[in-house]
Amino acid sequence: MLTGMACQNAAFKDNDRILARVYDVYLYKSELENLVPADASPADSISISQNFINNWVRNQLILYRAEKNLTSEQKDFSKLIQDYRNSLVIYEYETQLISQKLDTIVRNSEIEKYYNENQNNFRLNDNIVKAIYVKINEKSKYLNKIKKLTRSIREEDRDSLEYYCIRYAEDFGLIDHEWVTFDDLLLRVPIPIGNPETFLTKNTFVQHYDKPYWYFVNFLDHRLSESLSPLSLERENIRSVLLNKRKKLLIKKMQDEIYEQALKENNFEYF
Repeated sequence: MLTGMACQNAAFKDNDRILARVYDVYLYKSELENLVPADASPADSISISQNFINNWVRNQLILYRAEKNLTSEQKDFSKLIQDYRNSLVIYEYETQLISQKLDTIVRNSEIEKYYNENQNNFRLNDNIVKAIYVKINEKSKYLNKIKKLTRSIREEDRDSLEYYCIRYAEDFGLIDHEWVTFDDLLLRVPIPIGNPETFLTKNTFVQHYDKPYWYFVNFLDHRLSESLSPLSLERENIRSVLLNKRKKLLIKKMQDEIYEQALKENNFEYF
């Protein structure tokens, strides 16, 4: 696959093939194992291998130059390496501790308490709505039926509306149990609105004609930008916040216990 690029040299590694050399550093064929995906074509295989070899050569050349031009002190990374290793070991220990001992059950009462006590942290950046919308061709014989069902506020009419919309509407959405941004809704329903806040405050049902389609929108609820975000939107965020607090407390407790035990056993001292 890489003919003309390598030669055999048993003095370096028996039964391995040299693919490149930079000064006294050698790249062997074994170092490319698992580099090429099993389903790669022959052309892709050659290209991937060649790119790897070329990059290896360039990196080794730069490394050689850097080694020659930096002082011993500048190249001494032993403290950085030790600090990094220590951080990784501590992080791994904390991760195992959390996986074994963290209580991940967050009760609704805890979420609601946090929400009520921190409402200034839950302000909306966008106008949001709950709505039902339908796009239907003007020639549909079910146009008036669908309009009536869209306008209805009765829960029992939702199934009927969905039945007709699946069969006869160009597009529809029953967003009655979740919040979406008003801007996202307008991408599906191009109704003229003017000022969004004024529009949402004054309208509950809107119909708009854009040949050859009618658009019907029933706004079931809305929240304006900068107002309090609904708990249903913030529930998962709050759960993450509370779990993160528990993690920090668990780690702090572990640290304190280790310190107190070492103090009792006289395992450290200050000078």
